[in-house]
Amino acid sequence: MENIPTKTASPAAPGRREFLKTSEAGAGFLLANFRLADLYADDPQAGTLAPPGGYGAPFVMESAPGPETVINGKTYLYFAGTGYYALHGHPEVIRAGLDAYKKYGTHSGTTRSGFGNNPVLLEVERKVAEYFGTEDAVYFVSGYFDNLILAQGLAREFDVAFIDETSHFSIRDGVAASRKPFFTFRHRDPADLAVQLKKNLKPGERPLVMSDGVFPTFGVIAPVPDYLKAVEPYGGLVALDDSHGVGVLGPNGRGTVDHYGLRSDRLYFAGTLSKAFGGHGGILPAPKKLIDYIRQNLGVYSGSSPTPTPMAASSAKGLDLVRAHPEWREKLRRNTAQAKAGLRKLGFDVNDNPMPIVTWMLKSADEMKKVQKELMDRGIAVAYLKYVGAPSGGVLRTTIFSAHTEAQIQRLLDELKRLV
Repeated sequence: MENIPTKTASPAAPGRREFLKTSEAGAGFLLANFRLADLYADDPQAGTLAPPGGYGAPFVMESAPGPETVINGKTYLYFAGTGYYALHGHPEVIRAGLDAYKKYGTHSGTTRSGFGNNPVLLEVERKVAEYFGTEDAVYFVSGYFDNLILAQGLAREFDVAFIDETSHFSIRDGVAASRKPFFTFRHRDPADLAVQLKKNLKPGERPLVMSDGVFPTFGVIAPVPDYLKAVEPYGGLVALDDSHGVGVLGPNGRGTVDHYGLRSDRLYFAGTLSKAFGGHGGILPAPKKLIDYIRQNLGVYSGSSPTPTPMAASSAKGLDLVRAHPEWREKLRRNTAQAKAGLRKLGFDVNDNPMPIVTWMLKSADEMKKVQKELMDRGIAVAYLKYVGAPSGGVLRTTIFSAHTEAQIQRLLDELKRLV
């Protein structure tokens, strides 16, 4: 199991109940009333991602995100966000979007179940299936829908869901939409999952385990092989939200499943093109049988407008570029190793996996906010956040890009050494 920093927590963040009550998704979830006792029983923090001044004083990005990014009128060395290959401002990605804009307009103006298909959307799905080596793929407007589509698409194949207690809140929303009961298990704990399966499954019931492939706050990877072993005696399934893993992990950049070298007809994953690929929209690469069912039966597919066509074209180009440049992935791993080794030398407990998310904590929220501000005063942007799975005081999170130079990473480390 990977190490997660466990230093002294600081003042409490809003709990999950308070968070859900103040969000539209949460309100819908409360109304669904599916196993709410399980939802609130252990309340690991889910919360907010905001600048030190709160949402009333936001950071305003005034350029494409990259190693250097303009924020509130000033250029910063940028170690935040999740544009791992800095493709959001890549000239070929932009050109592809502009060309599609001129030819097709903003988007098709209707759902894909009728006249809403166009060649660009179909090309994205073809390229996603090619990239991930699957029979087919479906492309939809937001990665947040990953888990709704997974849970509803697989609803005929399971009876009870089991979700990691610190899973992204979109997983909880997705499972609620499946109208199936669910239980939680301890974070990345296959032994507790086995206990929950034995305790809560009735004879003949089939489980679905849902989890992030990569958890966004600490960048730790789910122990997926162990989950598969746990559900095997019950004929169960495992489904991953791999939004952070796709494009980054594995010898082929196919994500968490590729990282572990897994092939199983009981394992599914979805992701997004908005991070590593510099585009936009959610993706589900899968067997044709599941994709056909989704297209024919799910309201989230038939009742929503597709991704705007220029963004779809940019996403297709991003897929092409990542596939054509495996050296970027190697550079990203070298950069990540440099950053993590440097943080460990400074005394921080960071994991040594290849995910370019480097997270650490100080003794209090106030101290972390102060360090973030002082780094920004020195022209370096890192994220202070309270997000899913974070302790109550929040964390400082650095994300590494393949386009960062060794000197830029070393500058971050040098400034941190002076501060902490």
